[in-house]
Amino acid sequence: MRTINSRKLLVTIVSLVFTFGSFAQTPEESVKETYQAFDTAKTYNQQAPVVNQFKLIATKWPDNWLCNYYAALSIGILSFQEPDSKKKDPMLDEADTYFEKIKTMTSNNEEVNILGSLLAQARISVKSSRYKKYGDMGKAYLDKAKSLNPNSPRIYYMEANSLYYTPKMFGGGADKALPLYEKAADLFAKEQKSDISKPYWGNAQNQQMINLCKSDMQAK
Repeated sequence: MRTINSRKLLVTIVSLVFTFGSFAQTPEESVKETYQAFDTAKTYNQQAPVVNQFKLIATKWPDNWLCNYYAALSIGILSFQEPDSKKKDPMLDEADTYFEKIKTMTSNNEEVNILGSLLAQARISVKSSRYKKYGDMGKAYLDKAKSLNPNSPRIYYMEANSLYYTPKMFGGGADKALPLYEKAADLFAKEQKSDISKPYWGNAQNQQMINLCKSDMQAK
């Protein structure tokens, strides 16, 4: 029993060293390191602990917009994969607490507005009957983002997502979404991916949707 407890204690100490060691970094360094882990995670179970790490970082630096941004973003993205539908809205309520803080720090930032659109789309994914309320909200955020920087690929990725998941009878579908995904792809190719304070998420997901659109169109 002593041996097992000693091993558990050692694992705990090592874990704490790594956790608090990361907090010795700058906020930007901590966020970038954690984002790299989040971006390479493939499943819900892989992403969930990284989301918790983003929350710890936001707790460590509560007045840093970037820390709050990635906490909200990661929760929003994870909510799409949450298998328990009853947990989705509480997750998004939590994401909104971070998002509201960000807006008091920097609202004239296209990426903050794109995040607002993502969280609105996440609400629709929980319950499609919310489409009018959150669809209008998401569009308003993207219009604001476009007025600030029309060259952000995430604007067109989010617009394409909205079209892809809109029923064809209401003007959506793969054929309508594909040109926007392709426009986003062109802008993703030009985007610098070295400064974490200038978010660059979405490229891999955008390419997946291009492939999905083409597959849907070929299946007709």
